[in-house]
Amino acid sequence: MNLSWIALTGSIFTLIAGIYYAVQSRNTRKTYKRMYTWFDKKKQQERRSFVLLIGDKYDDSELAETLKKKLIQGDIPLKPSEYMGIYILLLAALTFVNVTLLGLYTMMGFLFAYLIVAVGSKLYLSSRKNKRTESFNQQLPEVCRMMANGIKAGQTIPQAIEMVGRDIKAPSKVEFQQMDYQLKLGDSLELVMNEFRERVSSNDINIFVSTILIQQRVGGNLAEVLTNMAETLEERSRVHKEIKTITAESRSVAYILMGMPVLMALMMNLFIKGFLNVLFTPFGLLIFAGFAAMNFVAFVIIKRITTIRV
Repeated sequence: MNLSWIALTGSIFTLIAGIYYAVQSRNTRKTYKRMYTWFDKKKQQERRSFVLLIGDKYDDSELAETLKKKLIQGDIPLKPSEYMGIYILLLAALTFVNVTLLGLYTMMGFLFAYLIVAVGSKLYLSSRKNKRTESFNQQLPEVCRMMANGIKAGQTIPQAIEMVGRDIKAPSKVEFQQMDYQLKLGDSLELVMNEFRERVSSNDINIFVSTILIQQRVGGNLAEVLTNMAETLEERSRVHKEIKTITAESRSVAYILMGMPVLMALMMNLFIKGFLNVLFTPFGLLIFAGFAAMNFVAFVIIKRITTIRV
């Protein structure tokens, strides 16, 4: 009888232990499975194609550093190799259109395509950068006031940065959250602020960063300085808007002056096949170079007149 109870007790204990270890083994397998999926995804993200391998090499080269910086400043979610791939694709497509539809020589079609793509790329990157910079400049007075209020309440500069990243809207929200993350990882305030200044190319941001770093080194009433800066930036923004409204017509004339002759020449070539082929002669290239130089000089003069610094 005693042996029967001992055997029953041992069986129950073994059953319970087996169930426990079975559950633990299942949880362990789930953990390993999830871990393997992470590694599988990492392997799937690895580039194995020869073309993509060249893209990785280009992304890591010094040649792509300038383009990478412009893409970051313009908030364009592309790698330099991806952007250059689109660039080359557009260049090939426009060259094909110029040669087949407009009837240009191959070299002339390529030169026109390169001119259009190069100017268009530069204008696109510049417009994205200016748009993002303007968004930061509009939010900067609010950022200064929020940080000033936090410092008056006894917060440190990193705590004020964390508060701004939590309460403000995009695009400043993302940048201040990144700065907060870097500070929590142990990066110095000077390094974090200088990297922020490089990602956002703006004179106002440059003044903002320099003010914080100088006040941190020499001391002073940072809250009062930030409050005065917010008032000054709002006044500058109002003056900039007035100047932009007054000079809008002149700036439009500058862009029309650059684009109208090219569009007219392309339209004439569309109606008269080979109309632009004469430019591929030595005399034609000389005339084209003189026209481009005078057009560019006129554009620069108009831009200088309409650019008023405040």
